[in-house]
Amino acid sequence: MNDPHRPSRPPQAVPVVDARAGERGTALIMALFFAFIAAGIVFTGSLIQQSNRDKTRTNFRMNSQALQFARAGMTEAVNWFRRQTSQPVLGFDPRLDENASPPVLDTEDPDIGIVREFRIEGKIWGRYEVWKQWEDDPDSRRLEWRRGLQCEDVGAERGSGMAGGAWRVVSVGYVFERDSNRVRFDEAPNRVIATRTLEAEILRRRLAPPGQAALTVGDGNSCHVNTYGRIEGGTNGAGVYYPEGSGKPTTGPRNQARVTGNPALAPATGIDMSVEAVFGVSYNELRATADHFVSDPRDFPFPVPDGDTVVAEVASITFDRDRPLRGMGIVFIRGNVTIIDGSNSVFSGLLYVDGNLVVRAPSLLEGATVCTGNFNIQGSGDYAIVRYSDAILNALRQETGQYKFVGAYHQLHTGQ
Repeated sequence: MNDPHRPSRPPQAVPVVDARAGERGTALIMALFFAFIAAGIVFTGSLIQQSNRDKTRTNFRMNSQALQFARAGMTEAVNWFRRQTSQPVLGFDPRLDENASPPVLDTEDPDIGIVREFRIEGKIWGRYEVWKQWEDDPDSRRLEWRRGLQCEDVGAERGSGMAGGAWRVVSVGYVFERDSNRVRFDEAPNRVIATRTLEAEILRRRLAPPGQAALTVGDGNSCHVNTYGRIEGGTNGAGVYYPEGSGKPTTGPRNQARVTGNPALAPATGIDMSVEAVFGVSYNELRATADHFVSDPRDFPFPVPDGDTVVAEVASITFDRDRPLRGMGIVFIRGNVTIIDGSNSVFSGLLYVDGNLVVRAPSLLEGATVCTGNFNIQGSGDYAIVRYSDAILNALRQETGQYKFVGAYHQLHTGQ
């Protein structure tokens, strides 16, 4: 029984169990698990981003940089052809002579042709090559490669048959990584990253009017020099050049001297007024190498930029006071042309009209004029003049007789 005088035993503490302790362990494990997953996602994203960056950089170097370097090779090649003092060029042979005065620096490797190298960034370099013909190349592997890429004279294959008048040009552009200067750019430890190869044809036009005359017509009977019209051949050229047996041009009373020259009238046999004979190329090639092609008369350039070639393919075109024929260059018009009264047209160069040509005053066409159809010139109180000029034609020959690309570049193949 309980003794009320006996001291009581203090109550013992009952241990308290925290039910959330297990939850904290689970939460820690879950947090670590999700942190691991997040780190994996970030790492994977970084890898994907780096891969995309590397892929973009590689595509850029392949599709852009290597292609641009190949284009640069094309540009330097055509400039080399234009610089040569002897025209047309009969042999492609760039030189390197640092001891010459002035130095000749056409290339960095004359055994190949035109070669240039330049640093892009760090170890990344660019390079282009334009290969020359060299059948005596002692390196048989290089000779085989050369034969597929070398510049070739294709002028004899043209309708004009002019050697050196046209060339096939191939340019190879590279992007490469350079680790050593002791070996070739494409030998280990160096590494080619991207290659692009372009092909194009360059063409040299000539400028040879059918005759040394102010005016050449396709039919004598269809040439009419009326009141206040003047054809002036001067001392170096004839007045009117036309096919013998086609009739005599109408020139008015003898005392008016509407046509002058050395001689004034020059009938001849075998006159060739074809595009190939005058320009050394076909009509399509002339159009392809023109600075301006016009199919709408409203687009005809005013004035004709100095030295440019304009080809117009229209039913008819009229030059008036608001849009006269002005400038200096070569104008080829397939269609009928009318220069109306009061246009004040003043043109220097070669005007070739494959159609009818009507000229009214005041106007001056100086250089040489060719008309395959009917020609009619007349003034009224003022003069309409067609005048021959050796100086103007020679200046045009220097300007327009340059090699030009025919059409667009063609991509041959891609290397890695």
